[in-house]
Amino acid sequence: MTTALFSPRVHAAIDLAARIHESQHRKEPDVRTPYVAHAYGVGLILALHGFGEEVVIAGFLHDVLEDQPQQRAEVEAFGPSVIGWVEWVTERKFDESGQKLPWAVRKHAYNERLRSAPREARAISAADKIHNMQSTVLVLRRGFDAWAKLSGSRAEQLARFRALLPILRVGWDHAILDHYQFVLDALEKA
Repeated sequence: MTTALFSPRVHAAIDLAARIHESQHRKEPDVRTPYVAHAYGVGLILALHGFGEEVVIAGFLHDVLEDQPQQRAEVEAFGPSVIGWVEWVTERKFDESGQKLPWAVRKHAYNERLRSAPREARAISAADKIHNMQSTVLVLRRGFDAWAKLSGSRAEQLARFRALLPILRVGWDHAILDHYQFVLDALEKA
């Protein structure tokens, strides 16, 4: 276990994630899981793969700008690296005129942006997707239709996860990417 899990900064990031995501819940058809479980899962996956304190913090806070952009200053307080990596993994939901972009357009743009992302941001993205895929597998194993509450069909979701992996691997080989492949394989079989 890394010391990053025990620092006061990590503790503060955990608390901030809990406050920001307090009223949100995961899109699970059978249980009401607080959304912050996802933020914690992403940070834990990063820590277990040996990433340092700042990457773990960015993992805990990776959805803040997407869900609560008015909280930007609180993420910036963790430093330029943390806010920078969070910005890389923040999905752009609206166009310049304020219109919500279609799901497929958003996901394609996200993948394309990550082609030039630093390794730390790609690690955060990988951990995010690992946790999402694991959550879907767990719902399916409990006997419920995990795809029903998600945007995009099963085929679209799987294609999105498949398309992202080679982008994450560009010029970089890390065990977190093998973990991603393992969970993707399990999701495809579930």
